[in-house]
Amino acid sequence: MAGLRVGLAGMEPGHYGCDEFRFMTSLYEKCDFHVHTRFSPCASPDMRVSSILETCAGRGIKYLGITDHVAAETDTRFLAEARRELASIDGPVRVFLGCEADVLGVGRHVVTEEMRETLDFVCVSANHFHTRSVAQPENGSPETLGRHFLDMFAYACSLGFADFIAHPLMVFPGTFDPRFLDLIEDDDVVPALKSAKRNNIAMEISPRALDREQLYFRMRFLFQCKEMGLKFAVGSDAHRLELVGQTRLIAPIVRELQLEDEDIWLPRGAD
Repeated sequence: MAGLRVGLAGMEPGHYGCDEFRFMTSLYEKCDFHVHTRFSPCASPDMRVSSILETCAGRGIKYLGITDHVAAETDTRFLAEARRELASIDGPVRVFLGCEADVLGVGRHVVTEEMRETLDFVCVSANHFHTRSVAQPENGSPETLGRHFLDMFAYACSLGFADFIAHPLMVFPGTFDPRFLDLIEDDDVVPALKSAKRNNIAMEISPRALDREQLYFRMRFLFQCKEMGLKFAVGSDAHRLELVGQTRLIAPIVRELQLEDEDIWLPRGAD
């Protein structure tokens, strides 16, 4: 793996000269494919599609992906209402209706055939361990945690209908001690990434990836994804209006990986 040139945690977006950015993509600044509306229970009530689109337009977002949560207990009839709401709004932002679907355990997910046929894209999450319906590790030992995270991630990468993996192998605050990630070797991740490559599944980069405690592992992982030829989906994972379209925050990661436009995932029909 290429060595990290700088400490990303100390870098701020917009602090690079033009020469440094010549190789870089600008497409990532125009994308936000991970936004939750009021239909997600954890989103703010003001996260209405009209407000989200207005915010995106003001922040230069060209492509927007709506990704409300679909968990084990979710009544998916809200997706039809979301589609009707989107159809009633016109503007400069191209909007794609997707979802963030839970992997419940190895061999179990919440994506139905109807969702596959009617949604513009599907992103899956394999690490919502703060949700009771998602299979928990047998114990809290670092070895057990690492294996469980890897098994769930590998299963997500095997799902041929998935378009991208949301916040891959990220440890959410209040769940587990993330230091176990440093026990995961590069070779441990390779089988899952090969599966993702076969299934044309992209990996998400969001501002969550800048978490200081997990940054070293995250960059090792993202470099592996780049070397494997995977594409990267860009999203804010916004649950509040002030976070919508804030994908420029990942500029330090884009720079470090030297991503170009061809590395950025777009839904079918976006080009």
